[in-house]
Amino acid sequence: MLKKMSLILLCLSFSSISFASSDLSGTDLSILKTVSLPSFPDIEIPIYKSRGNRGPAVLLVHGNSSSARSYVEQVRRSLGRNRKLFLLDLPGHGLASKVDESLPLPTQPNGLPLGFAEYQTGLLEAVARVANDPDVQAEVFVGWSLGGDILLLAQGAGLIPNAKGLFIFGTAPAGANAPSQQPPFIGPYVPGVAGLSILASFGFSFQADPNSPIGFNLNASFDDAVPPYAPAPISDADSIGEAYARAFFKNNRRLSGNIPYFVLEDALHRSDDRFRSSLGVLALGLLPPGAPALPDELQVLQGLQGDPQDPTDDIPIAILYGEEEAFVNINYLEDLKAGGILPTLWQNQIIRVNRAGHAIHLDRPAKFNRLLRRFIRSL
Repeated sequence: MLKKMSLILLCLSFSSISFASSDLSGTDLSILKTVSLPSFPDIEIPIYKSRGNRGPAVLLVHGNSSSARSYVEQVRRSLGRNRKLFLLDLPGHGLASKVDESLPLPTQPNGLPLGFAEYQTGLLEAVARVANDPDVQAEVFVGWSLGGDILLLAQGAGLIPNAKGLFIFGTAPAGANAPSQQPPFIGPYVPGVAGLSILASFGFSFQADPNSPIGFNLNASFDDAVPPYAPAPISDADSIGEAYARAFFKNNRRLSGNIPYFVLEDALHRSDDRFRSSLGVLALGLLPPGAPALPDELQVLQGLQGDPQDPTDDIPIAILYGEEEAFVNINYLEDLKAGGILPTLWQNQIIRVNRAGHAIHLDRPAKFNRLLRRFIRSL
C-alpha cells in the first residue's frame, strides 16, 4: 500500500475578473476571459494575459495552494511586457471557482475519502481548456511544482497537442520503476510514512493519526498548528499553512518570514483546504472504481523523444532546481537523468539556480526570466 501510495503521491506533488491593486500593483496583468470546465460547468477559470504579444504563446501554471499571482515577476518585467504570457487560477485556487463550501469531502461507503472530482480531474481539464482556447493556443508550457506535474500528466494524456516545449521547476516527476534509490522529497519525513516529507504532507492535508488503519488522515487545515513531530524551523511557524508557504523561499527569506504577503494570502485564504484533501486522495489511490488511470510521468518524459533519427520530433524539457530547495531532492532528479529518463533534457543538464529555493521565479526572477527567454528562443 505504501509503495503504491508513494508512486502516486510523488506523481502529484501534482490555478470580467481582476486582481486588487494592493496585491499586484504595477503588474499590468489583465483578464482575457473566464471559461468553464466541460465536465464541471459550475467551475469557472479566469485566464490572464500579459501586455506582450510576441509569440509563441506561453502558458504558466502555478503550484499547490498558490495562484497566477505567483508569476507576478514574469508578467510585470520585460518578459511579460514583450512576450505573450497566459496564466490561470486552477480550480479551488485564487479567483477560480471553489466547490460549494457547505459540502463535506465525499467518502466511499466504507468511510474512506473520495475527494472532489472538480479538484482532481478538474486540474487537467482546466489546463487543457485554457491551453487550447482559440484566444490562447499555447505552445510553450511553464509549470511550478504541482503545475509541472499537471503539465506532464496533460502531455501524457494527449491534452496539449500543440506543445513545443516544457519548462518545469520545483517538480519531482515520478512513476513506476524510477532509476533511483533516493526519495523524491527532502526530509524530515512524516514518522512512519516512507518517502513523504513533513512539508509535502501539509500540501496534501495529511495528518499523522495512530487511530487510522493507514497511519494518517486527510483532515488537516492550513489554519492548524504545526504538529509536534515537526522540527525547527518548521515548528517556528504559526500554522502549517504558513510553514508550507515560507518553505517556498530561499533560506534567509524562509527563516525570517520575509515573504510576499500575497503568497500567504493565496495559501491561507484563497485556496480551498478540500483541494488539498482531494489531492491527498489521489496520492492514496482511493479513486472510485472505473476512474481513469493517470499517465506515468516517467513514461511521459521518455515519450518526449520522437523519432531518434529525427530530433525535430522531440519536445525539449527544461528542468530547473533551486539550490536552497526545501521540497525536491536533487539527487533523485540527477538519477532520472543518469537513468535515461530525460532524453530531451534541454542543454542536457538539470539547471541549478543558486540563491533560490522552491519558488525560483520569485527568489531569482531576473535569472528565471533570462532562462525562460533563452528556452523559448531555442525552440
